Amino acid sequence: MGVTSACCPMTRYLLIVLLLLSSALSAREVHLEVVAADQATAARLQAQVEPAFAHVEEKTGIADDRSLILVVVGGSRSFSELAARDGVGMHAESVLGYAIPAERRIVLNLSGIRDRRLEPIGVLRHEIAHLVMGSSLRLARPLWFEEGVAQYVESVALNELIEAQGGNPWIDFTSLADLDQALREEARSGAAYSEAREVIRLIVSRHGEQKFFKLLALLEKGDGPFDSAFEKATGESIAAFEAAWLEDRESRAGQRVAGFFGSNLWWILLGLTALIIPLAFVLMRMRGKSQVDHWEETERLYPSDPAWSYTDDEPEGYTPEDPDAWKK
Repeated sequence: MGVTSACCPMTRYLLIVLLLLSSALSAREVHLEVVAADQATAARLQAQVEPAFAHVEEKTGIADDRSLILVVVGGSRSFSELAARDGVGMHAESVLGYAIPAERRIVLNLSGIRDRRLEPIGVLRHEIAHLVMGSSLRLARPLWFEEGVAQYVESVALNELIEAQGGNPWIDFTSLADLDQALREEARSGAAYSEAREVIRLIVSRHGEQKFFKLLALLEKGDGPFDSAFEKATGESIAAFEAAWLEDRESRAGQRVAGFFGSNLWWILLGLTALIIPLAFVLMRMRGKSQVDHWEETERLYPSDPAWSYTDDEPEGYTPEDPDAWKK
């Protein structure tokens, strides 16, 4: 009995040590590179890497525990030069970050993120989602799906609010293929990225999260092509879903107009008031001038004190200039 009680504390200590060692061995290795950026900000981003991977797994069902190279770039010029060396094709000033799955490397553009007043954690999640999909999925998928999933995973409310306030134009997309093309065009990419996220949200709301996970699992297994995997996972053909998405988008267009007028009602009323008051003043002046012109014309044709109204039977000494002269 005494031996057992003596061993229990020792056993607990050994278990704790083993747990600490196992967690240390399983911890993800994150190599941080800082280029013209604040060290404290870069360190905070490095600390967010593991929670971001956990968030991606929660939203996609795909686990990833491999190492990562995180490059945090502070200046726009440094980022442009680095992006050019890495072969990033888009205009560097519009890119907030990019992932290279083959190198297990993520590059973040702090200058661009700050210019748009976005939360860096959202961009980190977005790029980690690309890294995870690029490392795990074996089946080719459309760009709208790839970017849509990354946007869906990003899901930072503040970033979406700032994005909405930024006024992405409401652009019509005729098909998923057109949305795919728009993501590659500088002029339409802003609206296309936002819409790609809505497409993934529609898949999840229409078919449920588990079927969305199933679709990603099929892509991970290489069970394709994509259209077949989509139908196998959701029970709906991609053509039928495309029609449902276009219908959903049309309904959101009406809500957007109503929402615009609702959220800007006071500004609209103020603007109308600013127009109505000067207009009313001008109309009143025009009406007053018209009335004066009318009175002058009437006086000319029908004078109120005509000369012929003074007859000879007036009292002696009466004159129009001094009607009471005769009394004097």
